[in-house]
Amino acid sequence: MKKFLLPVFLFASLSGCLSAHTEMLDERTAIISGKGSSFNDLASVTHKVFLEAATTAQQRGFQYFQILDDRQGYRPTYVQNAATSTTSGSVTRTGRHSTYYNETTTSTPASVTRLDKPMKETVVRFYKTGEVTPGQPGIWSVQSILSANGG
Repeated sequence: MKKFLLPVFLFASLSGCLSAHTEMLDERTAIISGKGSSFNDLASVTHKVFLEAATTAQQRGFQYFQILDDRQGYRPTYVQNAATSTTSGSVTRTGRHSTYYNETTTSTPASVTRLDKPMKETVVRFYKTGEVTPGQPGIWSVQSILSANGG
């Protein structure tokens, strides 16, 4: 039972490691940084960044945003897997004495696993109604994004 619960706990705790952070450059321009765990894909991080941009715009009284710069990629993380050794054999008992024979030892060397974590850094500029033409390529409606995500 313990062998089953540990992987489930690790998956549940690591799969929720999707986050986005806003850093304002001025009153209309922000850098939205998003990152995920090795269980997330780049599409999930992009979704989180767009949602963060829309939320930030709404909190500051803006109705639209435009992406000025967009960078994305993966951050590698390395996990060391420990070496293991297993010994097996046979035991016979004669009276008060035991004999161990046919001993076999199997060893697995230590190894390293690479886990890639998606990341995205997007620079956005916020606009109010009348400052841009809605529906123009590259102009995102804050209300459309928030309502599509239950907001």
